[in-house]
Amino acid sequence: MKKMLAFIGLFFLLLGGCQMKQDVRPKDIDPEDLPDVPAFQDEATREFLVSTEEVEPGFYLMESRLEGYQMLFPAGGRYLQDISSISNQGNVETVTFEDFDEEISAKIRGQIRYHRNQSYLANPNLTYPDFMLDDVRARTGYEGAFEQEKMEDKVVYFGSQPLTFQEEGYVSEAYIHVGYIEPRTDQYLAIDYSFSLFCYRENAEGCSQNIADKEEQISKMIDSITFIYQEEADSDE
Repeated sequence: MKKMLAFIGLFFLLLGGCQMKQDVRPKDIDPEDLPDVPAFQDEATREFLVSTEEVEPGFYLMESRLEGYQMLFPAGGRYLQDISSISNQGNVETVTFEDFDEEISAKIRGQIRYHRNQSYLANPNLTYPDFMLDDVRARTGYEGAFEQEKMEDKVVYFGSQPLTFQEEGYVSEAYIHVGYIEPRTDQYLAIDYSFSLFCYRENAEGCSQNIADKEEQISKMIDSITFIYQEEADSDE
């Protein structure tokens, strides 16, 4: 009997140890034991990361501070605190980050705004999704149309347009990807996003050769954005 009790005690000790290991997030791990990439070595950025395991090559899983959504985050990404915030009594979170690829002189800047429990999300006097899309246009300067993609758990409205400008002696091609995401089951949640892709080269041809991979990375990040419903967040606590 004593042996049986000892065995059971050891089992639950090991089980508890495994559970604790699973619950430890990168922010609680010594940086020397973390992957040697900017996303983990930057203190502010690793606060958002869920695990040290790659979801796919070059991407890790991040979660917003309000536990409102998860998405793929690039290994080279850094959180920009100065242009990120939590506002509206803790119900609107803006996350901004940059990922600069020195090898091809290209930079991605992403901004995701998460909204919850806001009166404008269910106002019968406003037309949806036009109200939110007009807000995206006003903030980003995007002038094009939006396409719609319906998925099992969300509806994504997206648009993109290229820009080219001369600055300080080099050509920069810029591409903006903007949109709005709404869940199919909760009218009091929403996400709008903008991703800008900049390529800095002495000639436009040099940019065009390297831009396709970065465009694909942006598409992966947008597609990966997944709402966390409050019941799910509560059950994990």
